[in-house]
Amino acid sequence: MSQNAFTYVEVVLSVVLLAVLLVPALQALQTGISGGATPTLASSVPTLRAKMEEVLAVPFGDLYAETYLPGGNTSAINVTYSDAAATVNRRVVVLYRYDATAKALSASDTGLLYISVYYESEGSANALNTLLGRWW
Repeated sequence: MSQNAFTYVEVVLSVVLLAVLLVPALQALQTGISGGATPTLASSVPTLRAKMEEVLAVPFGDLYAETYLPGGNTSAINVTYSDAAATVNRRVVVLYRYDATAKALSASDTGLLYISVYYESEGSANALNTLLGRWW
């Protein structure tokens, strides 16, 4: 009789454990399924790339002239090439004159632009960056 009682205890214990552990497992599964419905960083890269290509299609002289406007060669958002301010998932463009030797922003005429495109809501940590030269 003690062996049968021991198996009943095992069955009851396993049912209790299963009931207790099944709830968090189902919640994790539901979170994983619903997480696919929201845009992720991987799915947002093509739209950043499209904005970058749009900016790179502009003649170099026009982009370079933007850095000479008041506040143009700073980390300020370039309103000419960025999405409108009230846009959902606004993509912003920042243009810098860049000195490749010093690897830093430059106030002088370097002939080199550092272009950064990112989502305003995410900040520049996930930015798409490139260099554009006057001669290439």
